Amino acid sequence: MPIQAVGRTDSGRQRDHNEDTVLTDPEAGLFAVADGMGGHEAGEVASALALSTLYEALAPRGRLPARHVKPALEALAEGVRVANRRVFEAGQHLPVESRMGTTLAAALIEDEQVVLASVGDSRIYRVRDGRLTQLSHDHSLVGELVARGEITPEEARCSPHKHVITRALGMQPAVEVDAWSEALQPGDLFLLCTDGLTDEITDPEILEALLARGSNLEAACQTLTNLANRRGGRDNITTLLIRYEASPVRR
Repeated sequence: MPIQAVGRTDSGRQRDHNEDTVLTDPEAGLFAVADGMGGHEAGEVASALALSTLYEALAPRGRLPARHVKPALEALAEGVRVANRRVFEAGQHLPVESRMGTTLAAALIEDEQVVLASVGDSRIYRVRDGRLTQLSHDHSLVGELVARGEITPEEARCSPHKHVITRALGMQPAVEVDAWSEALQPGDLFLLCTDGLTDEITDPEILEALLARGSNLEAACQTLTNLANRRGGRDNITTLLIRYEASPVRR
């Protein structure tokens, strides 16, 4: 298979339920993680609803005639916008204090490219040639401060405002989606994860764990989850690893 993928989600050490959701479908080339928020388990509903909507929008692509298939970048961005509307509409009957929302980080692999989309502070990383690169931008208060050079990434990790996000699905009828494409190289490894991982583990530690486990994606996911839990496990922890091995079959 040209794509190998393993996803794992864990409630962590200090939460009594899990509001994260993970989507892994190598056959469709579709992968995503979502970190829900909201009172009375609304976050769990929001993340699951967002990813089920994304799956409904994108999984049938391989079964459609080519003339009916939108370009991957357009399709993924539109799928995320549809998911936003679905979550927003589902939350309208809830009290204001219980309104639901969710982050989302997604990847769609097609025709020797990966299309990526991000809303919120769940992250997308790539490991290539032994180097870890964060491809997504954190849509959070501290993420914006880091981008402007007003604080360092180390200061952001300790900030009391690090969980204040500036963009999420379900909060407004429309949402701005970061969506872009990257050319694939054999051996590329992508990590999609929620902040329950990155709040506890630094980027160098993530890279060390991934390199140590090599091609064993299951072991790598477990290692990352275990390390986040040992550091406190203060939030739900979701990791999704995707390795691109060879050129996919073209339509």
